[in-house]
Amino acid sequence: MLPALRRRLAAPILAAVLAATLTGCRKDKPASVEELFTTRTLATQLLQRGQLPEAEVQFKKLIELAPDDPLGYANLGLTYLQLGRYADAEKQLVRAQKLDPASSDVALMLAKLYALTGRPADARATLEALRRADPRNAHALYALAQLDTSAADAAALARRQARLEELLGVAPANLAVRLDLIDLFVRRGQTDSAVRHLEEVRRIPPEPPAESRAELERVIQLLRAGDTTQARAALGTLLRGMQLTSPYQASLEAVRWVEGPIVGTPLLSYAPADLVSLRAQRVPVAADSLRFVDVTDVSGLDVRRAGAPAGKDTTATAVAVAAGDVRGDGHEQLFVASAGGGGQSAFARLLAVQGGFANDVTARAGLALAAGASFATFADVDNDGWLDLFAIGGDGRGHLLRNRGDGTFEDLSAKAGITDVGGARKALFVDLDHDGDLDLLLVGGSGRRVYRNNLDGTFTEATAAFGLGSGATYDVAFGDLDGDGRIDLVTTGATGVTIWHNGGAQRFSDVTAASGVTSRGGTGAVAVGDYDNDGRLDLFVGSATGGAPTLWRNKGDGTFSRDERGSDALRRLAGVSVLAAELVDYDNDGRLDLVVAGKPRASGARGVFLLHNEGDGRFSDRSALLPASLMGGTAITVVDVDQDGDEDLVIADPGGALHLLRNDGGNRRMAVRVQLKGLRTGSGKNNDFGVGARLELRAGDIYQTRVATGRPTHFGLGPHLKADVLRVEWPNGVPQMVYLPGTDADVVELETLKGSCAFAYTWDGTRFQFVTDVMWRSALGMPMGLMAGGASTAFAPAGASQEYLRIPGSALKPKDGRYLLQLTEELWETAYADEVKLIAVDHPDSVEVFVDERFVPPGPVTMRLFQVARPQLPQSAVDERGADLRPALRATDDIYVSNLTPTRYQGVVEPHDLVMDLGEQAGQPGTYLFLRGWIYPTDASINVALSQQSALRVSPPSLEVRDASGRWTTAVASLGFPSGKNKTMVIDLAGKFPTKDHHVRIRTNMQIYWDQAFVAGDVAGSPVKVTTLAPLRADLHARGYSRMYRKGGRYGPYWFAYDDVSTTSPWRGIEGAFTRFGDVRALLERADDMYVIMAPGDETTLAFDASSATALPAGWRRDFLLYTDGWIKDSDLNTAFGTTVGPLPFHGAKSYPYAPGDSYPTDAAHQRYQREYNTRALRR
Repeated sequence: MLPALRRRLAAPILAAVLAATLTGCRKDKPASVEELFTTRTLATQLLQRGQLPEAEVQFKKLIELAPDDPLGYANLGLTYLQLGRYADAEKQLVRAQKLDPASSDVALMLAKLYALTGRPADARATLEALRRADPRNAHALYALAQLDTSAADAAALARRQARLEELLGVAPANLAVRLDLIDLFVRRGQTDSAVRHLEEVRRIPPEPPAESRAELERVIQLLRAGDTTQARAALGTLLRGMQLTSPYQASLEAVRWVEGPIVGTPLLSYAPADLVSLRAQRVPVAADSLRFVDVTDVSGLDVRRAGAPAGKDTTATAVAVAAGDVRGDGHEQLFVASAGGGGQSAFARLLAVQGGFANDVTARAGLALAAGASFATFADVDNDGWLDLFAIGGDGRGHLLRNRGDGTFEDLSAKAGITDVGGARKALFVDLDHDGDLDLLLVGGSGRRVYRNNLDGTFTEATAAFGLGSGATYDVAFGDLDGDGRIDLVTTGATGVTIWHNGGAQRFSDVTAASGVTSRGGTGAVAVGDYDNDGRLDLFVGSATGGAPTLWRNKGDGTFSRDERGSDALRRLAGVSVLAAELVDYDNDGRLDLVVAGKPRASGARGVFLLHNEGDGRFSDRSALLPASLMGGTAITVVDVDQDGDEDLVIADPGGALHLLRNDGGNRRMAVRVQLKGLRTGSGKNNDFGVGARLELRAGDIYQTRVATGRPTHFGLGPHLKADVLRVEWPNGVPQMVYLPGTDADVVELETLKGSCAFAYTWDGTRFQFVTDVMWRSALGMPMGLMAGGASTAFAPAGASQEYLRIPGSALKPKDGRYLLQLTEELWETAYADEVKLIAVDHPDSVEVFVDERFVPPGPVTMRLFQVARPQLPQSAVDERGADLRPALRATDDIYVSNLTPTRYQGVVEPHDLVMDLGEQAGQPGTYLFLRGWIYPTDASINVALSQQSALRVSPPSLEVRDASGRWTTAVASLGFPSGKNKTMVIDLAGKFPTKDHHVRIRTNMQIYWDQAFVAGDVAGSPVKVTTLAPLRADLHARGYSRMYRKGGRYGPYWFAYDDVSTTSPWRGIEGAFTRFGDVRALLERADDMYVIMAPGDETTLAFDASSATALPAGWRRDFLLYTDGWIKDSDLNTAFGTTVGPLPFHGAKSYPYAPGDSYPTDAAHQRYQREYNTRALRR
């Protein structure tokens, strides 16, 4: 029954039972906690195993123990459903519903029962009631869609489509639902909708099998070409292939309604909105209501070597444990290994864990580590959405095993270049340089070693470049410790604890002295987490020599103070060499507790501790909840092995034995588990599992912060039944909000624009409308390795953007005798506006006036007008596949050439061609090709990633023509590209054609969407009058952020609705002195390096005297040019000085960052400018 419910959220029977026994159970003597747990566990295990008669007996016993608890009746009803005893099932389910009328789980089972017994109207009514009560109930929505599966009438198909679309809004990462909807779109002839969702399948991880990827591309191209017959056949092949994959099956399990015959899963829990009753939530957690039970033997995880008793230190190497969802089926697997020692053999095993039971799948997975391993971790090193395995082998070498996506692995160690691990004892995969992939940090007795991920299957040793120094290291942890958005590090070792600040530009520095963190002697395990729920990452540092551990409270600025409030509990750890520590909310109260393991220095002393967070900075010792026989530990892995909604523990003891400690009772409170999914194609900004992201969750009065590690992130909800809002700040710094997240929340990276340029809005006679982005030719501080031979240290030119941009006369009308223009900064960047002019261009209405708006390097520009009287469309236009592109190129109509195939990265696609026959006019003197379109560019971090690998390079558009033999030859190697959104490129065709064949081929792999193409001669003799208007008024003030949307659909550029504004900033702050609000006209009159510095959310209102332009003669009209001189510096984490205002740019700078000898002018005028104007100090 509803397999996903077992994982979604579990509040086992204990909560309801305690409520019942405390409020008047019918039994004379309340049942003991042990009896309740034993009965519940046995009953559910029997039901899972299909031992239905035996399960019936135990659930009846459970009902006797807790007659007022609906859970026992619901599970008994499920048992009868599986037995086909529908009348008995209905009786029990009705009883459960009376006890808990709000339970959606019971209602779903009743709806299925109605369907199975020929009462579809009752089933629909029940499900519709559920939908009205909770529009986000995924199971109810899918069940409603399934009710219409067999119907072929239009009304039923429309209902089914509507429910599936609703469901996809609730679960956007659900593969099964999306494929189901795609199939429905194709059947109903809605091909564009089908293509849109197929493109999403291409983007959302994990990567499909190779044959399915090829079929996916084939279906997309067939649908684009309008060949629906072949597309339907190809889609059928695709669906059959995808339905066999684990991710498809897991996504189906997450939403599906019970199918007959029912296989079933025990109803271990209720959904968050339907949990038994609030009275159960108010029951305090009693000491005997929660415990950790050692279930190692029964689970199949007993890897203890002969002769090594639990907790007894031997010469055996400690066991390595790693947990991760290897198959993408929602079930975490365990990799368990040892390098041997003490006369024991090395081993390495992969264990599939489901329902708390482990099966050895090592041989099936193809894992062969003959020397075993001393450490292991799962990480997606190639960003394909599948967890790979890295192990430090017993042979002293690093082993990288790539997950093929089918549950098997291949050894890529030699190719990757990371076999030399230098005696490391631990490995950490994290995006150290914020370029969207996971780098490798190794720590051990011989120091620290960094391997930079090139994302082409290889790594480059870069220890010195990252500046992480040397020295023996025991442990390492990561997180943004100072709130600047970059991942910092904490290391421990014999010399103490070290705080490493990530300064960007792939460089770390030791800031321990300034941080306030001190240590005496050797330090052991370290853990990073927000234990006081103030939004700042704190530290736990264990002692390696038996001293008391310390807690360090983050002050919010990267400095720490010793937190003495928990010292009483921590002193109990004195005398223990702390080898492992984890911050974990084991009782789902919304606060991070501590699990600490090590070796006690005194014989017979305890070495494993459980410290409960009391919420006021204090911790209390709850170690009695752990098995008394567990006396020491070398490693801790936190994983919900039985997927019941609370965190279990896997602890390796010093004798080389594993202990699986099942958490019984931690799930009596609700929890949310969040899995991040970065976009697989068309982005490249974040690693696929969001490692390093900051997650913030609010549930009522509880606020929590976590750092994503790649595995599901666990949030306990305390007394609350559901979360209100989840905020994700991805590793690239972009925020994303999720409201009312479900208990298993897959958060898919939202494609958005974080940096581009300043925006220009004009008054069109009725409102302000967005017309263009400005200062696009400046990319201050942006690394441009991809355009500099792969050198990641090369930056964009420091010169100002000087450009003329066309504004059609219809977009700018006078208001009260003035032309009004709004210059805004709304993205995550800083604008430096030095000069702004409006130029009126009056001309006969028989011609159109253009300027060349393509991207060129910063520098002086001249105003060159092109007057067009008779534009000629291409006689033909096709792409590389021969598809007709003329319909998309006929006019400026927001219909774009869109047949692009994305690569991993935003801004870079598979090479695409625009092949046009320009006709005879193209060979005439003075003829130009006009190409209008927009570009989705890369960003600074993508440029860094591209510069690190050789497989992909950006190729700007080139112009090719045919020679006498009909072969394509290059006429212009680089045409440039549009400077942002909807810009026109003007290409001189003089001397380009060696023959009378006027075909051209424009080839690029940049993400450019063409909107219009035509050829025309320049009517140079046509009269034109140009009038330059300087601003009469310029006022800088706060405004906010316009609503963003895609103009022209999903292939159009991001556009902005001026009248729909939010004052809440989505961006992390930029630090420095911005221009004060008020009159800034003097700063915009000329380019003099005294400019308006605009922060995100700022607006400058510009007014120009409309009377300065003379009246138009009859038959003439007026268009405009906007001239700007200035800089844009985006705040991408790889932009040089991107998160600060300074250093200030200036026209004479040789480079940015400054070259030796560069400095901003210091004469009296510039000093006065900074004192008088740049007084608005902002902080991060």
